[in-house]
Amino acid sequence: VIIGVGGIGIYGAQLAKILGGNVLALDISQEKLEQLNEVGVTNTLNIKDLDVRAIKKLVKEKCKEMGASPFGWKIYEMSGTKSGQEIAYVLMGIASTMSIVGFTLDKLEVRLSNLMAFDGKIIGTWGCKPELYADVIKLTADGKLKLKPFIQTFPMSKINDVFQDTLNHRFMKRSVLTPDF
Repeated sequence: VIIGVGGIGIYGAQLAKILGGNVLALDISQEKLEQLNEVGVTNTLNIKDLDVRAIKKLVKEKCKEMGASPFGWKIYEMSGTKSGQEIAYVLMGIASTMSIVGFTLDKLEVRLSNLMAFDGKIIGTWGCKPELYADVIKLTADGKLKLKPFIQTFPMSKINDVFQDTLNHRFMKRSVLTPDF
């Protein structure tokens, strides 16, 4: 389960698919979810305006439709939002692993005993491990991991405007700055 398919989640969903995962992507933007069709990720749920209980119910139903095991889910929180992290935690079931990839300064209140009860794990990651760079570059060079449909380039001289527009969520794609001086 991938929560948040923006600037990093779009690649997380692709990598999970490339590596043979049965991928379900969740986001609040239908447009972002539809982008996943370009890379063969077709199991998606728009969770905008849904409460956590409704999301959990829909995810369980969708995973059952997909033929996924009800146990041992891998849940990747990539939205970097408090609500995304809350959803990820609520989705934890028996033998699940939650990986926190997205960053937020917000704090969550959770019952840690669920980890014991479900034999679950939570791990965090700050980017790609250097020893995996070669594999990721090869996947990109071989055309398996698609970057171009999901990036937008801007001249470096527009850095302040691009940062402001990024903060205001005006871009659907990841911004890449290129030197123009």
